[in-house]
Amino acid sequence: MGTVYKTLDVKNSGFRELIQNIRGSQQSIWFVFFSVKNRLTPNRLYHVGPLARIGPNHLLLSDPEAIRKMLAARSLYTRGPWYDSLRIDPHRANLITERDEKKHRVLRQQMAAGYAGNDVDELESTINERIAEWISYISCNAASDASKTVKFDMARSMQYLTTDVISHLCFGKPFGFVKTHGDVYGFIATLESRLPFIENFSVIVELNRVLSAICSIPFLKNRLLPQPTDEDGLGKIVGISRKVVDERFEPDAVPRNDILGSFLRNKIPREQAESEITISLFAGSDTTATSLRGTILHIATNPQVYSRLVNEISTASMTGKISNPMANEEAANLPFLQACIKEGLRIFPPITSLRERAVPAGGDTILGHFVPAGTNIGINMAGTLLNEVFGHDADVFRPDRWFEKDPAKLNRMERVHELVFGHGGTSCLGIKIANMTLNKTLVELFRNYDIAVINPTNPWKSRCHGIFFQQDFWLRITSRGDQVSV
Repeated sequence: MGTVYKTLDVKNSGFRELIQNIRGSQQSIWFVFFSVKNRLTPNRLYHVGPLARIGPNHLLLSDPEAIRKMLAARSLYTRGPWYDSLRIDPHRANLITERDEKKHRVLRQQMAAGYAGNDVDELESTINERIAEWISYISCNAASDASKTVKFDMARSMQYLTTDVISHLCFGKPFGFVKTHGDVYGFIATLESRLPFIENFSVIVELNRVLSAICSIPFLKNRLLPQPTDEDGLGKIVGISRKVVDERFEPDAVPRNDILGSFLRNKIPREQAESEITISLFAGSDTTATSLRGTILHIATNPQVYSRLVNEISTASMTGKISNPMANEEAANLPFLQACIKEGLRIFPPITSLRERAVPAGGDTILGHFVPAGTNIGINMAGTLLNEVFGHDADVFRPDRWFEKDPAKLNRMERVHELVFGHGGTSCLGIKIANMTLNKTLVELFRNYDIAVINPTNPWKSRCHGIFFQQDFWLRITSRGDQVSV
């Protein structure tokens, strides 16, 4: 590693001279070290300044307007080599990793209808069905009462729910995580074991070229990369994706109105569809689970917020403002719930990975600093969401901030907050599914149950490797009694 790093340091010496006046580290090894040790916090980098140096030719940006400019639809910034680290196969790009702007634009157009739910029959009823199964599982297996306490790990259970939601929407049926209440196919274990390595490859991006070269040799590729014949892990998911795609191409196959069906109708090639549907399972399940877990934690540990939210949901239920199950458009009748969701996403953004962009030819001036072409600019999303526009208590979970009476200030807050879901050509295609899942899950959870964190001073184990892994989020859940499950 020392030899590789020395070579990279010499190669990037020109960048070092040009951006040496920007505060931060001139080396990138520190970033790997703190990532591995899980001691890298967004606050630490945010307080260095809105533009911080994290390597020889790597900067970290947390200024919202500069980020919007960089991500704008007609921006000349391009996706940097950071994205290569996310490829399942180093020789095949997908929607997330495609660095060619024209190809990426075409993929987005082909996939937009599926992710937006426009081509998916009964999108909302499918999400209702999966949440109903989850609520039923809690009632039958995890509810405490006066005679006993059942410890319920919301961290794992929430990911079981979101994985079943996205797999049902993608394939037309769920994987069955909630039913078994286990890690089907070792899906979650694989994600948690691979992400730390991927994160390191995303910091020392030249390692991706080494992996690509190695995987050019079939013998080595078959041993290093997940294979569809694997019995568990990522390879098993790839195998399931391939099997389902193959079934869709059989002569007597009936067209399906799910996300995969939408991809195929919009002329996404067969092998590309396999890759995209596999990636969607990872991208769609963990991020939504993180958003839900973070929001639930902050609600459950704030008595005033908790009681106010439960009262809003109960009152809306009794007065008919929300149905059972709640229709998604009825979520607008729950303004405090919307404030809690916004604040949860702000305090605990689901993605904190760098998502680096390369500065275009001719360089650019960012916050008064000239930055040469080819410099990689990462996004500090967690730091961005601590922007001063949110007030002096930006690091505090306070849903009431979203009832700001000054329209101009509220608009500035909204402009910063919407960056959670990307911007321009990088905006999240699955935002409709994510928001619907957030709204419905939180309503049904707090409508049906009272929840308490068993260990408030140490509520969970949480690690961040660009996305969050949480476990041991132990809750005591009791039925509210006056409500009927969905």
